[in-house]
Amino acid sequence: MFPTWRKPSAIAVSILIVAVAATAWFADTRAAAWVLAGGCVAAAVLRVAARERHVLTARGRTFDVAMLLALAILLAVLAPWGLAVTPS
Repeated sequence: MFPTWRKPSAIAVSILIVAVAATAWFADTRAAAWVLAGGCVAAAVLRVAARERHVLTARGRTFDVAMLLALAILLAVLAPWGLAVTPS
């Protein structure tokens, strides 16, 4: 049905956006950050495993994977401080 993974990848990104928004709305922003970090890791794994023409791309494979993993690590590190109140 799908000759490439581009359409399913776009659908998966849309589902991830809805899942993050629903988690932030109904559960917690910290949990939403963890969901988004997991989605970034999954996208990086898909980007490594699939062929170049089968997935959504921004630049080269190395750049895409490095940026997705860096974003996932930053989200995982910053997730515990979601909605943190700074003293004034």
